[in-house]
Amino acid sequence: MKHLEIDRTLQGSVTLPAEAGKEKEMLELVGLWKPDAIRDSDGTRLSDEILKLGYPIYSTTCLVRADQAWARAHPDQLARKYLMSDPVTATGSTVEIRLLDGFSADKYAIDTDSTPTQFWEVIDRTNGDTVSPSSWDFDVDSGTLVIRNATAFHRYTVSFLVWVIWDSTSMYNHITNSWTIPPIQGVDPYLKPTWDHLMEYFEAYLDKLPDTEVVRLTTLAYHFVIDSDEMNHDKYRDWHGYGEAVSPEALADFAKQKGYALRPEHFVDQGYYNNSYRVPAKEYRDWMDFVHRFVVEYGRELVRRIHVRGKKAAVFWGDHWAGMEPYSPRFQEIGIDINIGACEDGVALRRLADSPGPQIKEIRLYPYFFPDVFKQGGDPTAESRRNWMKIRRALFRQGIDRIGHGGYLRLALGFPEFIRHVADICDEFRMLKEQAHGTKPAGTGVRVAVLDAWGGLRSWINHMNPDQKFHVIRPDTFEVAGSNALECLSGLPVDVSFLSIDEVLAAGRVPAGIDVLLTEGTEGTAWSGGYLWKNPSLSTAVRAFVHAGGAFVGIGDPSAAEHQGQCFQLGDLLGVQKEKGNSMSVLARPMILTENHFITADLQGCLDVGGDKSWTFLSGRTTQVLAASGNHVHLAVNEFGSGRCAYIAGLPYSAENSRVLLRTILWCARKEEALERWHAANPTLDVGAWPERRVWAVANSVSTLQKSRVFLGTGEAVEVEIPAYAVQFFSMD
Repeated sequence: MKHLEIDRTLQGSVTLPAEAGKEKEMLELVGLWKPDAIRDSDGTRLSDEILKLGYPIYSTTCLVRADQAWARAHPDQLARKYLMSDPVTATGSTVEIRLLDGFSADKYAIDTDSTPTQFWEVIDRTNGDTVSPSSWDFDVDSGTLVIRNATAFHRYTVSFLVWVIWDSTSMYNHITNSWTIPPIQGVDPYLKPTWDHLMEYFEAYLDKLPDTEVVRLTTLAYHFVIDSDEMNHDKYRDWHGYGEAVSPEALADFAKQKGYALRPEHFVDQGYYNNSYRVPAKEYRDWMDFVHRFVVEYGRELVRRIHVRGKKAAVFWGDHWAGMEPYSPRFQEIGIDINIGACEDGVALRRLADSPGPQIKEIRLYPYFFPDVFKQGGDPTAESRRNWMKIRRALFRQGIDRIGHGGYLRLALGFPEFIRHVADICDEFRMLKEQAHGTKPAGTGVRVAVLDAWGGLRSWINHMNPDQKFHVIRPDTFEVAGSNALECLSGLPVDVSFLSIDEVLAAGRVPAGIDVLLTEGTEGTAWSGGYLWKNPSLSTAVRAFVHAGGAFVGIGDPSAAEHQGQCFQLGDLLGVQKEKGNSMSVLARPMILTENHFITADLQGCLDVGGDKSWTFLSGRTTQVLAASGNHVHLAVNEFGSGRCAYIAGLPYSAENSRVLLRTILWCARKEEALERWHAANPTLDVGAWPERRVWAVANSVSTLQKSRVFLGTGEAVEVEIPAYAVQFFSMD
């Protein structure tokens, strides 16, 4: 076993954010981080001295908010969206609703240009009826809508159009970075005057970039949905929402293309705004398709103009995400050369790395060089290290091409420990890329399909459970609270795909080439499948798959939809049921824990499922319960026909829980012997192996030195010692 030292002479594959006035410091970082490209950052510029260094330059633009003079001169070209007023309870026959109560007056202006009686909707939320426009009046001066002939003690809302007069990212930067420039506004490229102006403006912009090699588009057309309250705090946020692409012109064209008109209710969705946790309705899917087609057309035209200048086109999966959809086949029509994604964990890494297409894949590491972290008392090194441990683990399964940071260089310079830490990240990444990138890592051969209502379109999208509603860190940073099986899955040696319930229903069966179906999510959501489980064709197809030798792993509320006397529609497969307060009139079935089982062999103590109470009880006579709290089942397994199934109440990310998930998948797939190859006995150590390169590696994700036996591809074992947070490479020869 030959130990390979990290080659610290390797250079490149790193993009450095630069800033005028910090040339001397930047040159010092060049020596430490060894970048091969330089980028500008929000609100910064590159000096002539930087431009003359000879590095490829990334120039960043968000075209829809680039020309503020034009946006302010054409307020009818701003982005629009539907908002739903906060519900108001009638105490008599007349109800007054101030539309913007509870919303930011700095961010929204009521769109009265679009005739309210045509484009708005008043709904009695007590019975769901729409109130006729003849029964309400709107006062423009006060922004108040008055409902006549209301039913006392019913609740009413108004769905109304607003102009977005302050771009969400601009608002965030003003608040977080103490910007003093005027608020930035975003325009809608669907409107022809805006399209024509933006193309002309873009040509002039490109003329000013003789030194630029890569033009980075901050996504494309429409900002993801962030609604702000009266204190300018987040009121609603959906990274994948399509709510800010609305205009009367788009609504009219949609009706022509799809053959029916959308109501305001199709956008506000009872106040849920079609968020990604909702099982998507047909109308919303049609709207997504309509917007996506336009965004592809818009992006393709921008990329064409970039390519004509002999430059590369990059897109950042960030602010203006809506309509881009990198996992859609149509995305490839845009012609992007480089995909760049913000990356804080293994799920985000896999989201970018697994995306189809020939694009160069580049991540922007957290934390950004912003004053929310880079301030007195801040600890950017600790946050970065936590993130990198997850990212590096996922890199063992799927490689990318480049890494980098964003933000203001001057802020990072005040944290020398962080500067050294990033140098280590750069060296580790280059070594991993040099030794492994471009070849397939050794794995178990088990094919796992994550089953939900979205399927491949929402591959590797982190989702939260109710814990998240009470978990707040920074508004720009996504951190999952509670169950997080996708993070556990992101670094496991299994092949992962994403399968939509619609695909199963259309085919009438689970597609071939899948060993294990896995579903995780809260009851009623798109991730668990929600009401779709009431369709007997779905449960029948999964039962047939398992009975013939397939496997099913359910986490959280798998197949949950109260129907025909049970919550879990696959309770017969799982051997457990969830108590909803309707069913049990006697004590839960007594259980005897199975103490020695392949799945729990590495557990040191109790399994962490995120809480004590699962409200899931033993219901099957052949079920083995492997972990429980009282009568609350935490982990159980069952066999059904020739197949195997497992239920896990929740799976917060940890090294130990990742090991439990791997063992669960292998047991269900009847591939237990695969654990004896390229595997560390110690769960805190991750093993990667790349047979084509004749190299393997072990990474330690914790703060203390770890020792372990590592099983090689032959099944023989060797002893290793890996320092805290380190990665070590070894030759197979």
